[in-house]
Amino acid sequence: MRVREPKGSVARQRANSAGFTLVELLVVIAIIGLLIAILLPAIQMALESARRATCQNNLRQLGAAVNLFEQDNDYLPSATYGTPYASFETGLPLGGTGGSPFTKLLLYLEQKNVYDLYNWEEEWFSPGNQPAVNTPISIFRCPSSPGIGTQMGLAKEPTSNDAPTRTAAITDYTAVYSFGYPVAVPNDPMMYDIWAVSALSPAPEESQGFFNIKYRFPRRKDSTDGSSRTFTFVERASPTERWNARRRVDNNPVSARSWAPWSGRGCTWILSYEAGGENWAYTGIGPCNVNCNNGQGIYAFHPGGANALFLDGSVHFLSEGLDGNLLFAYVSRSRGERINAPE
Repeated sequence: MRVREPKGSVARQRANSAGFTLVELLVVIAIIGLLIAILLPAIQMALESARRATCQNNLRQLGAAVNLFEQDNDYLPSATYGTPYASFETGLPLGGTGGSPFTKLLLYLEQKNVYDLYNWEEEWFSPGNQPAVNTPISIFRCPSSPGIGTQMGLAKEPTSNDAPTRTAAITDYTAVYSFGYPVAVPNDPMMYDIWAVSALSPAPEESQGFFNIKYRFPRRKDSTDGSSRTFTFVERASPTERWNARRRVDNNPVSARSWAPWSGRGCTWILSYEAGGENWAYTGIGPCNVNCNNGQGIYAFHPGGANALFLDGSVHFLSEGLDGNLLFAYVSRSRGERINAPE
């Protein structure tokens, strides 16, 4: 004889078997959290590896553009041009509109449309050049770099404020001008070697003092230390902010008006820093040389180092432990240091 089950018992059993208990849910959540904790660092490392590869490829494209520019002009693009750091295209020692080597290289980076927008008769921060200089160019940005992509407030010199309401797209790379300030005065403590100029510098080594500089277009033959041992461009990331050893110390440094935009000054003087990267080394060579300070140092947001482009077109990753004397040797184009090319 079939026993009749109480009405609703089957429905209750089905309802009970269709879900999880609270304990089971907590176990599942814990397992998922553990998997995320295990996998997240690996995912972040993979993403950073891809960003670093993109950054290196950007520099390689810049290196190819430098070579193409040289083929067309018989000289290298100047690290900067215009008063007061370089000659301009007429060959006069000082004067003319200032600007960046990035602007000169636009034609060789498949950016002819931006190049054609640019008015060479006007300053880079002029109203007429706003359409060109506000164009973001992916090759000039490193995807590892944080911060905004636009600089507000532009100026020919960082001490001025020529265009406080105008803007410009930025770059995370910079041409290397020299080791330390190239026209240091005798009472300046940083007197390591003020004429250790780099491959793209328009200042010749025989110059003696600011008023005797006879600027000229840089040429490959000037780099007698070897094209595989001399910088052209390096990373100086997130230039709209000031970073010191992974700490943001200024949200809007005055110098960003001139040096953050890709169309601005376009160069930097490489400094070696004291431990911690807050102050530059007063003797010229300090213990902190990569990822110390993005004011006038090589700086990136890659773990362990930063990328640099050499005159031969090669790109190398510089360790945060880079020796200051080796940094000096890579910057200077003709000081005769006996070093090997970076691996």
